Amino acid sequence: MALPSKTMEVLKQLERFTLIDTTTYVLYGSEDALELYRNSMSDLINSDCLDFDVIKYSDKLGYSPEILKNIFDIDGFYIIDEYVYQKLHRNLCQKVKEQIIDPSIEKWRKRKRNQFNA
Repeated sequence: MALPSKTMEVLKQLERFTLIDTTTYVLYGSEDALELYRNSMSDLINSDCLDFDVIKYSDKLGYSPEILKNIFDIDGFYIIDEYVYQKLHRNLCQKVKEQIIDPSIEKWRKRKRNQFNA
């Protein structure tokens, strides 16, 4: 599946950060996620939006971070500071747990209970 041209354009722009000798924090995502962030970080944190990610570019890493290009459309990015990076990373982990992992575990438990009671 070919990536949308907007995603390809943003990925090319993000490649520039691999050439910088300082740690750079980046928020990237869909237009919906970026609009929430533009309104306020709290709007993004308090939403159920999962169409974003935060990454850290650093020459100390020794590699470029993986960009999630097949999970959601990438319509843009913002350079953020370490504090925002940590808040959004923690929020994203919490959302994934609540919206994906917990329901999956509950579904598995229900299936096991049904097998046991059958």
